[in-house]
Amino acid sequence: MIHIVTSQNRHLYGPQLWAMHQQRREQCVEKNGWVDLVVLEGGEIDDYDDLSAIYLLGFDDAMRLEVGLRLHPTEPRCMLADKFPHLIAPEETPKKGPDVWEATRLFTTEVYRAKKGPGRGARVFEVWAAAMELALINGVSRFVGMIDMSLYPGILNSPIDTRLVGLPRPYAYGVVAGSEIALSQALLDRVREAIGMDGSVGYHVDELDLRAFGDLAAVQRQAISAQVPQRRPGSARDEQLAAETLYRLNDVFGEARRIWAERDDRRQADQLNA
Repeated sequence: MIHIVTSQNRHLYGPQLWAMHQQRREQCVEKNGWVDLVVLEGGEIDDYDDLSAIYLLGFDDAMRLEVGLRLHPTEPRCMLADKFPHLIAPEETPKKGPDVWEATRLFTTEVYRAKKGPGRGARVFEVWAAAMELALINGVSRFVGMIDMSLYPGILNSPIDTRLVGLPRPYAYGVVAGSEIALSQALLDRVREAIGMDGSVGYHVDELDLRAFGDLAAVQRQAISAQVPQRRPGSARDEQLAAETLYRLNDVFGEARRIWAERDDRRQADQLNA
C-alpha cells in the first residue's frame, strides 16, 4: 500500500510528512550534495511543497518511512520547464498543461535499503504504480521530470518507459536530463505485473478510515489484508471490513466513500437517539 497525501488529508500525516522532509534532506543535501537546497529545522523543502503538491509515501508495518515521491500539477508552475528549459529540445511538445504532472523528489530510506531478500526494490515501483493510478483517474497523460544520468542505466532496465526530452547537460553535481513518461493503462498494468499486484496500490486515507480502524497503521494493515485473498477459513481479519476496504481501494468515482459517510452519519444519529 502507498499512502496518497493531498491537501485534503495532509493534516492526518504531520509526523510522517516531517519524516519525509528529513529524508529528503538526507538524500538530496547530505548524500547527493545539493547544497543549494533550502533546509528548515532539519528538513528539505522548496517552493513546490505547496497545497497543490501530492505526496506518495510507503511505510513498513511499524509506519517507518521507506519510499516517497512528490507529484505536482504543471499549471501554472513546472520546475523542468521554468527553471531548466535548456533541458528541453526545441521540437518537444510543451511540458506544462492540464494533462501534465511533474514527478520529483523520489527517494528510498536506509530502513528500506537495509532489507534483504526477494522483492527488494519493489517499493519504488509501487510508488510509481500509485502515482500512475492517481494520474490516470485525473486525466493526466504524462509525467515530466529530471534524471541524474548516473541513474539512467537502471531506469532503462525498469518496466517504466522513460524518454529523454533533450540532450543531457552537465550541472553542478553531475549530468542531468529532462524526462517524460507517457501514461497509459497498459503501462500501469505492466508495472503492477512487475511487482505482483493486480489491483490498486495507492490509498487516500480520510477521517472515515481513522474512525473505522483507529490510526494510520491500522488503516494500512486493513488495506493490505483486503488486497490479500483469504485462502482458508479462520482468518483473524474482519471480512466485512476487508470487503468494504477493497471496494474503496477501487473506488474511482467516490461512490464507496459516499456510502461509508452516509452509514457513519446514521450510526452517529442512532447513538445520539439511544
